[in-house]
Amino acid sequence: MCHVVTGVDMKIKRTLFGILLLHSLLIGCSHTETEYESTPIEMVEAAEVIRNALMSPETTTIHIEQHPISDQELELLRDNPNVTNLLLDESEITDRGIATIATMPNMIHLRVRSKVTDECIDDLLSIESLKVLNLPYADFTDQGLQRLADHPRIELLRIRSPRVTDASMLAIAEMENLAFLHFIEIPITDVGLKAFYSSEQLQSLYLDNCGVTNDGLSELLKHQPEIHLHVNQAHLDNDPNKASHDH
Repeated sequence: MCHVVTGVDMKIKRTLFGILLLHSLLIGCSHTETEYESTPIEMVEAAEVIRNALMSPETTTIHIEQHPISDQELELLRDNPNVTNLLLDESEITDRGIATIATMPNMIHLRVRSKVTDECIDDLLSIESLKVLNLPYADFTDQGLQRLADHPRIELLRIRSPRVTDASMLAIAEMENLAFLHFIEIPITDVGLKAFYSSEQLQSLYLDNCGVTNDGLSELLKHQPEIHLHVNQAHLDNDPNKASHDH
């Protein structure tokens, strides 16, 4: 099933990102990113979804799930100035597809559930409007992630990259506007956590299947007592903020 969210008033584009963060991160502990979406329109092919969306100039969000979208189908969106939120689940997008997405000048929220590598970093950096980047199947190296850390506007970063190490953590911790960080299968250790001791802008840190210990996390909380910390989708027993959420 694929669907597209349409009918979003172009006059409220500037508030869409704020609503996204409110619903996906600041209410409870859920990272659900689709709570704000309206009733989906069911389609068969990804290309048909895109063509249908482009018939309405008011479409700002396209969400394609279950039926994979290819790099070739994504070409239908090249240079599109209206789409600000592109959510591609179970996709077959490669680094070449990210290059196509980079031609969309107003992209704010990008989620791509397929393997992308360091080859797409320069294209991601060229998306100056990007604020939410979710790449749960990425395969970056330290070199690539350190380059991505140069992006000046990303506020939410969710990535998987088993080849990334502690060497990248200082660059990530120094990202100017990064407030919400979610690492999946990134083998950082307690040494890497030290990079976030003085990160003033970071509000939320999720770590799933990483290499940190309870001692390292407890030390992080001493330096960052207000941070919203989750490890494998759970709070630490000594997390002072664990009672402030429903789950």
